[in-house]
Amino acid sequence: MFIPTFRRGSAFRWAAPVLAATLITGLLATVPEAVSAATAVESTTVGDQNWRVPRLAVMPLGDSITQGAGSSTGSSYRDELYNQLVPHAESLQFVGTGRLPGAVGLDHEGHPGWRIDELSDNVERWLAAADPNVVLLNIGTNDMDQNYDVDSAPMRLGALIDQITTAAPGITVLVSSLVPSKDPQVEQRVNKFNLAVPQLVAERQRRGLSVEFVDMSEVTTEDLADRLHPNDRGYLKMASGFYRGIAKVAGEGRIRKRIEVRSTPPYQTVIGDYRVDINGDGKADYLAVDRKGAVHAWLNNGGDGRGGWSNYGWIATGTGAPGNRARFADIDGSGKADYLIVDDNGGIQAWLNNGGDGHGGWSGRNEITTDVKAPADRVHFADINGDGKADYLVVNEKGAVHAWLNNGSDHWTNYGQIATGTGAAGSRVRFADFDGDGKADYLVVDDNGAVHVWLNRGGDGHGGWTARGTVATGTGAPSNCVRFADINGDGKADYLVVDDNGRIHAWLNRGGDGDGGWIDNGQIANGLAGPGDRIRI
Repeated sequence: MFIPTFRRGSAFRWAAPVLAATLITGLLATVPEAVSAATAVESTTVGDQNWRVPRLAVMPLGDSITQGAGSSTGSSYRDELYNQLVPHAESLQFVGTGRLPGAVGLDHEGHPGWRIDELSDNVERWLAAADPNVVLLNIGTNDMDQNYDVDSAPMRLGALIDQITTAAPGITVLVSSLVPSKDPQVEQRVNKFNLAVPQLVAERQRRGLSVEFVDMSEVTTEDLADRLHPNDRGYLKMASGFYRGIAKVAGEGRIRKRIEVRSTPPYQTVIGDYRVDINGDGKADYLAVDRKGAVHAWLNNGGDGRGGWSNYGWIATGTGAPGNRARFADIDGSGKADYLIVDDNGGIQAWLNNGGDGHGGWSGRNEITTDVKAPADRVHFADINGDGKADYLVVNEKGAVHAWLNNGSDHWTNYGQIATGTGAAGSRVRFADFDGDGKADYLVVDDNGAVHVWLNRGGDGHGGWTARGTVATGTGAPSNCVRFADINGDGKADYLVVDDNGRIHAWLNRGGDGDGGWIDNGQIANGLAGPGDRIRI
């Protein structure tokens, strides 16, 4: 018999065997539910098997269920599973970028609201950073809940498994079925999806991959805290299921001590957006754009800890163009960001923002063009002349800028070359209103996140630029993670760092270094949805 001992900041860990019956009786009287649940798990696990491995580096990978939504401790199945694994590994840790405050060794890659395709965008980088030898994969609930292309969801899951085993040859992947839902329509989709999962696993086993199916059918709707997430009892059952899976593959000698994970490049951020304000209140909102260009929006009420975010729902279904070609900028001067698609040759298709799907919709303007044949990744939008409408800019590889002014009604005026560049690569150039005068300034971001600014006096040939110098020494974040957006509605662009998981840390602009500095506003968004390269703000 094991005695549960509670520790601050997490669920219980298992203590060494104790024979004092009086202590057992006392614990049963004080924590009956915890001990009863723990005892039930003991009776269903194979904890007395004599298997042992030198190293277990386990990556729990999935959505909010993996993170721990519905769990009283926030630890999902991880704490209980850790307890069961302790006697069987010389070295044991759970790995990932997710952290549970106060809990050591329970890290994870559980991302609330994420679907299969969104994990696919980041999984190679997570594997390279964490170096696991076992992955516990539970994903697909949000695909079913959102009714997101459910017929092809098993194919996406198979592709994700292949991504993992290709990036980390020899790794062991335990793929679980989904827990049920109290929503009858979602439950129908879950049941259909679950029928396909064992087949996906079997196919990969026949190819010699160390992939194992974990059946979560012991979790019933009685084990749910809400319509999607398990309660503590449900998580105990999940821990038991994953334990049995690990014990099986370990007993068969299928867990390697070390796995060579292939390195991957950092994600590439779309940086052509300008003033991503969906409702026109002057504050930048948080958008997640999926691979097909569909857009989910959260309105800015101040950010985490300062009013939060309002889930505005799916405001655009997409146009069929890839999500990385979607941009957001105010084309018609309404104060609200419109939805743009930039073609490979620089052409633009625009949909004017009347509130977005469910809130007034969009007005199509079809194709608007400047007759420019520029690659899409060199096209930016920014208000150069301060008239409230985003202009069309092309930045070449050396940072030189050519501008076409937006005169409305699909009419653009060739404004010529407005900046010769600074010597920095065009990929490090940004446009944002740093000083709050309504005109976009020219910014260069160094590899360490340091920022240099040239204030817009009209641009070359129209008043020039004023060198403001280094306005931020940087946070150490790579340049591709640095964004600029007006978070508090004061008209000046603030400094943001958007990480791989979509979390955002903000520094409010008080004039920049040497002229008022910055105020550390802390984390303003806890990864509302999607990887960092899908976030627009």
